[in-house]
Amino acid sequence: MRFVPRRRVHTLAGPYALDAVEAAERNRFERHLRGCRSCQQEVRAFTATATALGLAAAATPPARLRGRVLDAIATLEAARTGDPEIATVLAAPDARTTSAGTSAGGTATVVASTREGKLVFTSSGLPALPPERVYELWFIGAGGARPAGLVPPASGESTIPVLASGLEAGDKVGVTVEPAGGTTSPTTTPIVVMAVAA
Repeated sequence: MRFVPRRRVHTLAGPYALDAVEAAERNRFERHLRGCRSCQQEVRAFTATATALGLAAAATPPARLRGRVLDAIATLEAARTGDPEIATVLAAPDARTTSAGTSAGGTATVVASTREGKLVFTSSGLPALPPERVYELWFIGAGGARPAGLVPPASGESTIPVLASGLEAGDKVGVTVEPAGGTTSPTTTPIVVMAVAA
């Protein structure tokens, strides 16, 4: 646990408002925040500014992307009722949802919980692969890529949600096209890489 000198605690208002502090610093700052009016005002001001900037830079996504993300969310909601482990990840207090288009086409969606050490992956519109190929998930961290599971063929527009364990803080998730059965390390360039774990 990194020690934050008292005089520096006040300087964390901006990073805290932008969710850019490590867990230990966040916990210490939140304790400090309860009793510090000036930091409370700074956090509110930074949050309002970040929100305004986000709205100013916001762009309407293409209708096709919106539809794919909504399909993926519907798939995840259906899985929530049928799989208690998936439901636990989706309901985790730190659950973070990320969606991105892939270079192969279609959209990948991940709900990740660092606290649970797990993520749920689904996709919409990924092109079908020949029988000798498969989409494979990877946790990508400081030590390289670790296998996280295989993506089953799509059922309709969306793939069945995949629950992957072993997520660590700072991990990204990537998807590659690999030989059937998967591999122990990626053999192709990822079609998508997403930052999913703070």
